[in-house]
Amino acid sequence: MNKHSLQPFGALLLLIGGLSLSACSNEEMPVDDGRVALQVTSGIQTRAFDDQWEADDRIGIFGYKGTEVWSDNVQYVTSNGGSNGSFAPAPDETTIYLPVDDSSVDFVAYYPYTKSIAENSYPVDVTNQDDQSAIDLMAAGKQTADRINSKVAFNFVHKLSKVVFNFTQGDVMSASELADMTVQLTGQQTQATFDVTKPDGEVSVTTGTPATLELKTTEDGTSSEGIVLPNEDIDNMTLRLELADGSSSFEWSLANSKAEKFEAGKKYVYDITVNRSGLGITSDITNWGPGNGENGESGNAY
Repeated sequence: MNKHSLQPFGALLLLIGGLSLSACSNEEMPVDDGRVALQVTSGIQTRAFDDQWEADDRIGIFGYKGTEVWSDNVQYVTSNGGSNGSFAPAPDETTIYLPVDDSSVDFVAYYPYTKSIAENSYPVDVTNQDDQSAIDLMAAGKQTADRINSKVAFNFVHKLSKVVFNFTQGDVMSASELADMTVQLTGQQTQATFDVTKPDGEVSVTTGTPATLELKTTEDGTSSEGIVLPNEDIDNMTLRLELADGSSSFEWSLANSKAEKFEAGKKYVYDITVNRSGLGITSDITNWGPGNGENGESGNAY
């Protein structure tokens, strides 16, 4: 009797051991649920400072499967920088997976990422010019992906305008007098919205009392730049300079500029000689898109 009673007990031990080994094996093996993650790379028209992505640049991605929202403002971040950045889900963000039924999803994207989006409306505010990359709104048009073709390559374009003023000292001026000078641009609207799901659209300017923007200026006073809202009429805008010691100030009306407006995606460059008696103005073009002709204007303002 004892011999027979031990046999089932031994078999039970073996069975339990087998189950235990099977459980460990299942835990260690990855589960293939058929999902494929979206792979994101991006070229770039040009940045606020150059044509390179910087490490930790963040974009927002929206995905649509027909009229169904597939991904809603998901944050992706680049770690490698360069002109063609590779993006991955930001920490604590959900990876975007593609449909397991092999159907396609349309994706659009914008930069820089923000959580403050309501009903697809991106809030634009150019009041603070200290961090140019933080207000360099860009958008990328539709890219389609599925499980077989899981890579999208966004191409971002600028939705705002840029102005650059380069300064050199002229008559009865020393280079040191330009250091720490204040540079302002009057007649600016500063608030707008942009529908991030319509990357080919334009910003919608919120009309208010025109403001005076203090532009971002180098310590030596040789260069100043600003990202501003597109505007169909720049005649009411004025460039203002004030030397740090308060001894002299200068003004120049943009009505004297060859450009008639500020267009989205274009960069307007002015080379300015600061004379004690006034400003000598010439123009040129660099990256973004040509905004005010090519070597097309010169003159003096007092």
